[in-house]
Amino acid sequence: MQKFLFFFFVVTISISAQTNEEIAGIYLVKSEAELKNNDITKAVTYFDKASALLGDTRTLKVEELGIFLYYQLKDYQVSKEHAKRYFALAKDKSSEKYQEVLFLYVEIEELIEEENNVKAAEKAEQLLKEKEINRLAVLKMEWQRKADALVFEADSIFSYDKNGMAPFASVDGKYGVVDDQGNVIITASYSSVLNYDGYIVLLEGIENQPTKIEVFNTATKSRAIMPAVSFFNSLSTHYGKVMLPRANGVLVAYPNNSNKVAVYDLATNSLRGNSNLENHFKYWKDLKVIKKYNKNNQIKIDKQYLNFGGDLLGFSAFYNENSSLFGFISVGGVVVPANAYSNIGTLNNGFAEAIKSNGTSVWLNEKGEETKALINKNGEYSGSSTLVKLASSKYQFRNEGNQIVKGNEVLDDLKTYLKKVK
Repeated sequence: MQKFLFFFFVVTISISAQTNEEIAGIYLVKSEAELKNNDITKAVTYFDKASALLGDTRTLKVEELGIFLYYQLKDYQVSKEHAKRYFALAKDKSSEKYQEVLFLYVEIEELIEEENNVKAAEKAEQLLKEKEINRLAVLKMEWQRKADALVFEADSIFSYDKNGMAPFASVDGKYGVVDDQGNVIITASYSSVLNYDGYIVLLEGIENQPTKIEVFNTATKSRAIMPAVSFFNSLSTHYGKVMLPRANGVLVAYPNNSNKVAVYDLATNSLRGNSNLENHFKYWKDLKVIKKYNKNNQIKIDKQYLNFGGDLLGFSAFYNENSSLFGFISVGGVVVPANAYSNIGTLNNGFAEAIKSNGTSVWLNEKGEETKALINKNGEYSGSSTLVKLASSKYQFRNEGNQIVKGNEVLDDLKTYLKKVK
């Protein structure tokens, strides 16, 4: 019984092996036929089936067909491998088929060499491209580093005036002055700012209680720091309400604990004195605006005496005997009571800024009448610089050539920069 089983096992393997070779042979015939018909897809399909049935078995026919099939597929490396195995299996090296394969082998070698040359050239080109990409990446990083160094950091920058100057607020909320080239003219160290008629007024201290005032003339680029308020009045601790600067170069402020208004001449950098008071007083008396006046610069209206508090150039301030503000009298003799307007600034071109009792800022003419808002004589900026906001608190100044500028430093835009360094 055991002998019978062994015989059956051997016969079965033999038949199975013979059957695989026979079936593979059919597939090889079909593959060769499809190759002649130029149907490469079918030819490959049949060839692969035959190869799978044969496994590691190599025959002259398989290698021969593999040579021509993969040559047609332009897979010259695989075709060459089949050719090598063909030469190893071939016995008759003088046959016509052998010579045909030999000539084809030489052509395959040349084609492989050509492919390798193309691949080498492509690789070299790719390496050059990668090198150029890396070089450009380095240059872009270098440019970005330089551009970042020219960034101007600020919370906000006001509009530039005709002289190319503007107040700016730093990231921490302090105020200074910068020009249109990114030069910081006055360091941001002040708590508030006024900007009008070509003057920038920087104030240090809490709102309406400044303890230090610096004024910048944007036309002459001159700076004036008002003296300590105690120099004006020993009892005053702050300058109080500061009015808008005007083109006449006069700044008006209302110090606390004082019965006088601080009228500051920005041209001479000094407090203004009082002149022609007697002429004013006489004129007002003739108009019956006041009843009398005396040598102590006091005037009488109705039954009370008022102390002269300062010539605002257009309006004069007067205080009650208890040092509270009575109000103002215009040059033309119009009385403006303090309960209507708590503060009035200097008169320029026929108009003065005034603060109503509710805190609203308005404009008054010489008659004490409210008028429409004036045109700020800061003027329109006409320079060639452009302010670009990059992100929150980050700005760049660019000139007409689109170069980034900051002070004396200049950087081309990225495109121009890359062209110049090539």
